[in-house]
Amino acid sequence: MTATLDVPEQNPDLVLDQSADDYWNHYQLTFALYSVSDRAIPSAYDGLKPGQRRLLYQMHDSKLLPGNKPQKSSKVCSAVTGNLHPHGGASMYGAAALLAAEFQRVKVIDGQGAFPRIQGDIPAADRYTEMRLSAPGAALTAELDDHAVPMVATFDGEWTEPTMLPAQWPVLLCNGAVGIAEGWATKVPAHNPREIMAACRALLARPNMTDDRLMKLIPGPDWGCGSTVVGESGLREYITTGKGAFTVRGTVSVDGKNVVVTELPPGVASSTVQDRIRALVESGELAGVADMSDLTDRRNGLRIVVTAKRGHSAEQIRDQLLALTPLESTFAASLVALDENRVPRWWSVRELIAAFLQLRDSVVLHRSEYRLEKVAARRHLVAGLMTIHLDIDAAVAVIRGSDTVDDARQGLQERFKIDEEQANYVLGLQLRRLTKLDVIELRAEAEKLDAEFAELTELVSNADARRVVIDKELVETAKLFKGAEFDRRSVLDYEATPVTAGADEAGPRERKVNASWRLDDRGVFSDSHGELLTSGLGWAVWTDGRIKFTTGGGLPYKTRDIPVAPDITGLLRSGVLAEGHHLALVTRRGKILRIDPAAVNPQGAAGNGVAGVKLAAEDDEVIAALPVTCANGEAVLSISEKSWKVTEVADIPVKGRGGAGVGFHPFVKGEDALLAASISATGFVRGGKPVRAENRAKASVKGAGADVTPAG
Repeated sequence: MTATLDVPEQNPDLVLDQSADDYWNHYQLTFALYSVSDRAIPSAYDGLKPGQRRLLYQMHDSKLLPGNKPQKSSKVCSAVTGNLHPHGGASMYGAAALLAAEFQRVKVIDGQGAFPRIQGDIPAADRYTEMRLSAPGAALTAELDDHAVPMVATFDGEWTEPTMLPAQWPVLLCNGAVGIAEGWATKVPAHNPREIMAACRALLARPNMTDDRLMKLIPGPDWGCGSTVVGESGLREYITTGKGAFTVRGTVSVDGKNVVVTELPPGVASSTVQDRIRALVESGELAGVADMSDLTDRRNGLRIVVTAKRGHSAEQIRDQLLALTPLESTFAASLVALDENRVPRWWSVRELIAAFLQLRDSVVLHRSEYRLEKVAARRHLVAGLMTIHLDIDAAVAVIRGSDTVDDARQGLQERFKIDEEQANYVLGLQLRRLTKLDVIELRAEAEKLDAEFAELTELVSNADARRVVIDKELVETAKLFKGAEFDRRSVLDYEATPVTAGADEAGPRERKVNASWRLDDRGVFSDSHGELLTSGLGWAVWTDGRIKFTTGGGLPYKTRDIPVAPDITGLLRSGVLAEGHHLALVTRRGKILRIDPAAVNPQGAAGNGVAGVKLAAEDDEVIAALPVTCANGEAVLSISEKSWKVTEVADIPVKGRGGAGVGFHPFVKGEDALLAASISATGFVRGGKPVRAENRAKASVKGAGADVTPAG
């Protein structure tokens, strides 16, 4: 007797009939949209990411203002994550520490304790540090109580939060931002706040101001870490379009036999530079370095000292450090920010300032509307009270002659022609408000309310009037940046030239190849054998069909034997290809592929080659790599076991890499492989006479041995 297992039927309502691709695409898109709009990309208006905005709002609500007692960072971050931003206290504390860092161009948070002073520093644990808003930070939240920005419900519906802060200065341009989301990335350099505030006022007065004038107001970035912008290339493109790359160099000076580093490029950590220097010393690429010391402290700031060996120049080591370490990097700016619909797009510097001014106009408008509503309500009550004061005795008689409060309210409305709201206000007054002195004060208040009502009405209805207010407030806000700490820190050296040229600080660093580098046919870079690499393009071919072209990028300053690629197993041949030459790859199965090097991206010293010729059979391989030109008479001689053939180079088509090539050597019966292939600039002769390639002549190898010889 066998037991059976009863399997309950699956409830069809619990089954999601959807392909894995559709499911993934749906939720990946959802995550991508969330990552872009709610985490990584800042707003173009208040310049903040959602996490930063919620942190500052929580600190404002907790009254952590300048002059007030600071609060433990752990308590602040826990409140933010509990009330507004459910992503964990660690991530929120990281954002807070960055806003309080010493190298920030404008410190938004006044941190007490061990907050980062140098890029790459780790702050003390949140239970040991305290924070409050700095004066510039408080200026970002000061108008929240004036109902200046829209408020929405929080994630759990228990509280409200602002959609943006009523920022009084443009955070995004002053402090910069870095963020990576799905399909979008932003990288905004920091700028001098004085220059930005001056540009805001200028664009407020003249929105169509020329780019030249804007460049004078904002000549370039200004990071809190200092450093130097090298050359003028890329700056104008960045300012006018929001996209541009420019070279940034740390401050590296020579003091006797020492090279002293006191400033780093933005985004480069001290530990990263030191690790790179150690690796270069160990590999021999910085052979002239005797010692490296990190003398950095919290009082004097960054100081890395590299000591040169006896007989080595400190100036040369300085140049090597700039060339081989992140001490000189390319900053690829990309001004990506969210628009009013929370959609990311690229902005120019002018457009970001215009967005900030649009925010200020919105703030002035909303707070004026809110204040106008309050003034109108108070003005209405005062008008009713003044009407009562015209005949106080009659009002008292009405109230004393009424049996109930409702009768008194009705009597006042009928006697003095006031509405219910005004009558209720009169009934709620204390008797002391009926004195003559109070009447005088009431009239003064009425006049003040009338003047404010007219002013607010003008602000709400007239954009020009709001611009005047915005300009005055920009002048007041600019006073926050009068201290010496807001003097320009980054140097703009238009006359200097970069030591290195690279894509960006995270990418490969290319450099001009030392003129002594040579490449030989064995696949070795050296200074003693082979052809000079500066006279052409280096190349290498493997028997498996791979090909590599190289300019020598990534080679160290110290010249020594280095392979052309990390893996030279199966390397057939290498050399230097002169300008105007192509490379012909010949396979054992009688195929030839002619490649133009201009169609193949060159690789650095770390590249292992790319697909050159596609081999048709498993036992096929490349047997020859021949530099060729289109010179008259240049031909390829191919030899098999029973035959030979001469083919003019002009008859071989130029193909892209990765192709199978073309058949050029028809085999005779009983053979299927080439033995060798070679080339001559003047063709070949047979019996003292030139052989025409188009005749497709064949002969036995035995007979050709005496009759076929290379010309010359």
